[in-house]
Amino acid sequence: MNNYLFKIYEFIKFKKKGFPLHPDKLKKLFDESQSWSRERTESYQLDKLNYLLDVVKNSSAYYAEKFNEMELPLKSIDQFESETALIDKRKIINHFENLKTDYYSSQFKHATSGTTGDPMLVYISGISEVYRAACHRRFHNWWGIKENEKNVYIARKNSNLKKTILSRLKMYLRRRLDIDVFDLNDKTIINYYKEIEKFRPTYIRGYKSGVLEFAELLDKFNLKLKNIKLKVVIVTSEVLYENERKYIERILDCKVANEYGSVEAGVYANECPDGSMHINEETIYMYTNDRNEAIVTELYNDSIPLINYKNDDIITISDKYCSCGRTSRIIDEVKGRVSGYIVKTNGTKINQVILPIIFMELNEGKFKESVKKFQVIQRYDKFIVKIIPLNNFNDSCKEYIRKRFFEEIGFDIEIKFEIVESIERDKSGKFRIFIRHD
Repeated sequence: MNNYLFKIYEFIKFKKKGFPLHPDKLKKLFDESQSWSRERTESYQLDKLNYLLDVVKNSSAYYAEKFNEMELPLKSIDQFESETALIDKRKIINHFENLKTDYYSSQFKHATSGTTGDPMLVYISGISEVYRAACHRRFHNWWGIKENEKNVYIARKNSNLKKTILSRLKMYLRRRLDIDVFDLNDKTIINYYKEIEKFRPTYIRGYKSGVLEFAELLDKFNLKLKNIKLKVVIVTSEVLYENERKYIERILDCKVANEYGSVEAGVYANECPDGSMHINEETIYMYTNDRNEAIVTELYNDSIPLINYKNDDIITISDKYCSCGRTSRIIDEVKGRVSGYIVKTNGTKINQVILPIIFMELNEGKFKESVKKFQVIQRYDKFIVKIIPLNNFNDSCKEYIRKRFFEEIGFDIEIKFEIVESIERDKSGKFRIFIRHD
């Protein structure tokens, strides 16, 4: 399909969705702003935050009460952080109607997956939708990707993925081949492999666990992507661990780039070719509290603004500059969810990142290639460890895992192993390595 036809398709798509302007109209801003000084960036963000605060103070019942005594405009970013109350998912669900402003529109609707037990609907402004799309375009541009290039998308189950004539036409027009994570297995991988070879995409994007499973299946059946040379593999939605990154890069023979965001609050950060996760500071303001909990405000969403939204993630933000020359702040690490923390019997919390470390030590140490996949479920002091074993798995592996759990979590816990053939994804299609039931 030539570029002219793609532009027509894209114009119709954005027009049908009701975008107030094409994302390419923001290209000049996005090209320039990634080199702004920190002072200029903060000034820009403060201006947008003051606008949002003015809107909600005058037209949102919920925020009008919260910010009743606030004097606008705020003079600094520090003042914004110290004087504005936080909001979280539970408050959004409980006060949904009162959060709406005079600019509320139901046109741009997003739904969270509900993997933490709290599914949620949010509505954003049209201009916010445009800025989100512009973030993706700049990210793609960093990796040399043009918007009309073919790609594969590996994500959640979608009833519209049936191979009808209409769906094939849509795939042709949008230049995207969809793979359902619920349909990715030993029986389907050969057909998907042949289809991808024929389709010849320039990049792959999808849930981290979906992309990882795709790579594992290629590896298992010794399938090499011969007819294509990928520019990048983009992973989303789940924490990417370094051993997973290296594995995907080895099997798919290209670099992996991380994308971090949420449907309710925007595109937070994207990874550049130099390996830094740059915060999209033109569209959001993000900071952390003393517990490293991420707090974010989408700057252009004046429909149902989420101001100082505590998104349940644990991250670290660096003050260092990236070697690529871009001046936006950098997220050093996305550690996972607050709800994803292992809780010791004394109440101390430890990050679930210790779990993949334990199993990585197992697979790369004395018990090489013994565990294919695992999931840990905690209920108070009891831990169920589900394991899909490889040929080298034995009772000694269990004892090693038990010993490491005792060292990291404590000796006053009960551990039960379940050897299984498969581990279910949650209903969103994501794979959770740790689940805690309080």
